Amino acid sequence: MMSLEGSYGAVAPAYQTNNTVQLDPTETIDRSIGLSVLYFILSSVIWLLLASLCAAVNGFKLLEPSFLASFEFLSYGRLQGVMKSSLLMGWVSNAIFAIALWLMARLSAKAIGHGGILLVAGFLWNAALTIGIVGIFIGDMSAFSWFELPAYASGIFLLSYALIAVWALVAFRHRKHSFSYVSQWYIIGALLWFPWVYVIAQFFLNYFPTRGVMQSIVHVWSLNNIFYLFVASIGLAAIYYIIPKILNVAIRAYHLSALAFWTFAIFSSWSAFTHLIGGPIPVWLITTSIVSAIALIVPLSIFAINLLGTLKGRFSQGFKIPLMKFVIFGTVAFLLYLLAKCLLSIRSIDAITHFTFIQEGLNWHLLYAFFSMVAFGMFYYLLPILYKRDWASRLGQSIHFVLSSVGVVLLLISMYVGGWIQGSQFNVLEVSFLEIVVSLKLWLQMQCLAYLLILFANSLFFINITSLLLKPVVDCLANPFIKAVERKST
Repeated sequence: MMSLEGSYGAVAPAYQTNNTVQLDPTETIDRSIGLSVLYFILSSVIWLLLASLCAAVNGFKLLEPSFLASFEFLSYGRLQGVMKSSLLMGWVSNAIFAIALWLMARLSAKAIGHGGILLVAGFLWNAALTIGIVGIFIGDMSAFSWFELPAYASGIFLLSYALIAVWALVAFRHRKHSFSYVSQWYIIGALLWFPWVYVIAQFFLNYFPTRGVMQSIVHVWSLNNIFYLFVASIGLAAIYYIIPKILNVAIRAYHLSALAFWTFAIFSSWSAFTHLIGGPIPVWLITTSIVSAIALIVPLSIFAINLLGTLKGRFSQGFKIPLMKFVIFGTVAFLLYLLAKCLLSIRSIDAITHFTFIQEGLNWHLLYAFFSMVAFGMFYYLLPILYKRDWASRLGQSIHFVLSSVGVVLLLISMYVGGWIQGSQFNVLEVSFLEIVVSLKLWLQMQCLAYLLILFANSLFFINITSLLLKPVVDCLANPFIKAVERKST
């Protein structure tokens, strides 16, 4: 991928033309969008902390159902709705906007004005989410998983999204060069796919709800496409950008990336209905979905060639850079996720894993093990470039990586292994439901521990960002004391 900015950690210099000092073009681009990106980053981290806290509380509630039982607004169902909404529409969406807008501006090599529009759009998005979260707490929530936000917030979301998407499309339209990068393909695709999927979901689930089995069809189709065509697409855009940028190497077999893009978009969209295997769904729809899910092996193979092939022989180099640990972890997690999706779509395996923790584990695998880890790496890369100051210490990044990686690995082990045991026992008639619940206690304890580790990791992430942004203030306050000590020592 063509380089558009300085090397990692470097500050873009100014240059002089006709006796006038000119800013480096990349610095001009960063200045035009820096405030908006910062707003989305800070908003995303705040929602991530809320989601992590709700997940930790609910993890403990599974072990002690009486915990906070006297508070109706803190019931398990409402906290679960708040957690999922904060995670998807808060952390993930704000992070997507920050990453997508910055990448689009940089790869288009064009500073686009009217950055204030993005701030207004970001404020509207988070205001809508706040209204929706309050609605969930008071019991005004939808019955559909990951779409729990009340319908009256959807209009504000769409208005905000329209402003953000139009800004990105204008940036792409006025790019300085005629060609485009693979990261731009995924960004443009995600920005166009999301409103199509979200409008259909709101229209047929909330405003004019369909009847019977069609509700389940619309629900799983909408959720699947938001996860793949919106979330995963931006994660891939970030990976395709940052790996060659940091390691200063071209993507291996880059010409195959177009095939990966289209096969991933088509097969992932049609793979939605594997979640309804065994239900009263037309056979052709289920069969087509299973074939599409297994066909994801095609883009999976190309992603492995593109990404792992590029990283081959450079893993040790990458792990010396703290932010690359997150990106490499997320890359491997995504490839394993697609492999798990293929395997779990087989009918004989689904007969065991359906209605178990494994289905929830897949969601955490995509949203946290893949997207969140990549987003962490991108933010650790972005902020020093935007604000021309380095992190006070890389130790904080390393500890954050350890806590996050250990936490999400424990969580996935507890859900995948515990879910397999759960499903195996479901298929044994002699085992009662109560016995199954008792046998899952160890895995529930592991889940609770994992949620706590993730909460600590995300809190440290917030501290790291805050310390970077407040570094000039701290230095300014500490400077008089440092000078006083130096005078006394001399």
